Amino acid sequence: MERLLISPDRIPEWIPGTTTLDSSGCNWNGITLKGYRYERQDAAIPPMRDYMIVAYDGAPTTMRRTSGGPWQSARVEKGRISLLTRAEESTWSWSEPITVRHVYLSHSELENTALSVFDRDPKSIEINDCLSAKDPCILNCIQLLENELKNGGIGQRLIIDALRIQIAVHLLRQYAKVSLTSDANSNFSPAQRQRIIDLVESCLGENLSLEDMAASIGFSQFHFSRQFKAEFGLAPYAYVLRKRISKAQEMLRKGNAPLKVVALDCGFADQSHFSRTFRKMTGATPAEFRRMA
Repeated sequence: MERLLISPDRIPEWIPGTTTLDSSGCNWNGITLKGYRYERQDAAIPPMRDYMIVAYDGAPTTMRRTSGGPWQSARVEKGRISLLTRAEESTWSWSEPITVRHVYLSHSELENTALSVFDRDPKSIEINDCLSAKDPCILNCIQLLENELKNGGIGQRLIIDALRIQIAVHLLRQYAKVSLTSDANSNFSPAQRQRIIDLVESCLGENLSLEDMAASIGFSQFHFSRQFKAEFGLAPYAYVLRKRISKAQEMLRKGNAPLKVVALDCGFADQSHFSRTFRKMTGATPAEFRRMA
């Protein structure tokens, strides 16, 4: 079903107009800014992949909307926004030319933000169409997005990410109905717990990432990190580090392998890093530990 939803770049096929802004070539993650000038028209909005926020920049006009039921109408003008949900057909109508900016926010980004906000996976997120609202927070974010699109500069990706998160949190606060999964479903099962332990033990000499660990049991990274610490008493990185030091201690007790080899076999980039970490966690250097073992 997802492949039938319409991306922002295809919206002009349903709502013809003159493009004034377009961030689609900027490689922004999870958010798109576009601007249009439209003549009067009745626009049949297709089921969209993303949520759409419309900011009005021109003279006042009356906006009408229906999704198959009675028509609704409201006055829109500079300083007001409309909000269109995703994956749902609707028809919008206006009788005078309008100038607008569109912000498209992906559903996955909204879900990820909800996960961070509520500390649990969202079962569902529902945002209904909003015909006209005065929302200075959203308008300020849209203006900052436009400034970045036009002027750019160092650190642009960080600014865009921060604005995307701010918009997502604001939508969750002001416009969304969120249904959360039960806490009872968030614990690791015995099989998942053992899979994590086995993965760590088998990858101590490799660059094991949080993404790899979470993916091994089908959890998001945020949810995995939170639940891992609750069940193991350590953050994932600290747990892996402790296991690497334990393996190093075992190698130092049982053999005469050079410290450089022990370091590499236990996942450390070099002997110096290994020695500093080993001493910090055990109170002795690897050489001292070997002599005492």
